[in-house]
Amino acid sequence: MADTKENILQAALRLFAKDGYEAVSVSTIAGELGMTKGALYKHYKNKRDIFDCIVERMYQIDALRAKEYGS
Repeated sequence: MADTKENILQAALRLFAKDGYEAVSVSTIAGELGMTKGALYKHYKNKRDIFDCIVERMYQIDALRAKEYGS
């Protein structure tokens, strides 16, 4: 399951970066991964939930790097 959640985040991040958040739908993300929207909704509540998880991960990575460099 963790791999599926990770794959969803990676695909969504690529699509958001390429097309912008507003232009990407849950259907688009699911289609990119060859899954149904229903299968995606088993892992995330909605598109905003996916986006929030991406942002949280970026925050965690930045905080870790800041700590490593003593910032």
